[in-house]
Amino acid sequence: MEVIKFMGRICLIWASVLVVSVLVGCGREAEEKKNEEILPENIVITETGEILEEESLSSAEPTPEATVAPETIIQGGELKEPEQEQIVTEEDQKEPQGRELQLVFLGDSIFDANRDGTGVPYLTSVACEADGFNLAIGGTCAALEYEESAESSKWTSTSLLGVVKAIMGDIPTDVFSGKEAKKILDNPNVDFSQTDYFIIEYGINDFLRATPLDSEELAAFDLKTYAGALRYAVDNLRDVAPDATIILCAPNYAQFYDGTWMIGDGNTVNTGYGTLFDYKGICNYVANERQTLFFNAYQDLGIDGYTAEEYLEDGVHLTEAGRRLYADALAHMILSYEETKNN
Repeated sequence: MEVIKFMGRICLIWASVLVVSVLVGCGREAEEKKNEEILPENIVITETGEILEEESLSSAEPTPEATVAPETIIQGGELKEPEQEQIVTEEDQKEPQGRELQLVFLGDSIFDANRDGTGVPYLTSVACEADGFNLAIGGTCAALEYEESAESSKWTSTSLLGVVKAIMGDIPTDVFSGKEAKKILDNPNVDFSQTDYFIIEYGINDFLRATPLDSEELAAFDLKTYAGALRYAVDNLRDVAPDATIILCAPNYAQFYDGTWMIGDGNTVNTGYGTLFDYKGICNYVANERQTLFFNAYQDLGIDGYTAEEYLEDGVHLTEAGRRLYADALAHMILSYEETKNN
């Protein structure tokens, strides 16, 4: 009789446990169903019970692609070089002074605009204690433009190619009428064969006018490509002054504006054949190919999106601080190279 009572109690306990389990399970299912009905679809409950929105999850850890500025395609010729008034004073050298080094500068407005004792060629020459002759012409490309003839008898271009041809004596200097460079080219006292350094700085206008970077169809010396123009200049200047060292300077970092709004910079704006950074790359390529020195003005000066306000006055041209920065770095390269030659 006692055994029967004991067994009855055991059964009663198991029945109670079973009822409680069923009730708890039903309660959980009801709570989960309730949560599904109440929580929006974009709500996620983490393993720790934290409730997060899916949008906050995706924005908390952005993908690398989301952090890269998209490339902006601009039709070649739509972007214009900001106008800059040329300043010329007596500091601009026209006559040889008999200093140990002779530097000849070929370039665009980055070298041409400030002939007042604050320009890159003048400051570089002073730092190197050298005679410096500035043949830069603002607004020019390295390459011929599409409509310009490559025949010397029909020559009209004031590009890098034109300056080189004038140095060689292949064309008259009439095409440079009104340019400061003409005064130096016409000076019989300036002997380009005695040049120690030719410093070549082009690229920004080639980029703005969508000059092709290089040509596979017309081989290395397509004068209407940026690379072809640089090759032509290097090879022919070496014929003029076989002992000269040539420095190819990449275009410096720049920002571009459409009215009052910045549309991008040298890393993102593409005018048809690449970004300004791509033109820097081609300049570097030709320097390696032709075994010249390469001055990486785009990356090595510390001019970028963070420092542009200090060193760029209109997004493209250099402030006085920017010009001094450029000249100091260029002079350091020249003087360092002179030390290696003398040791």
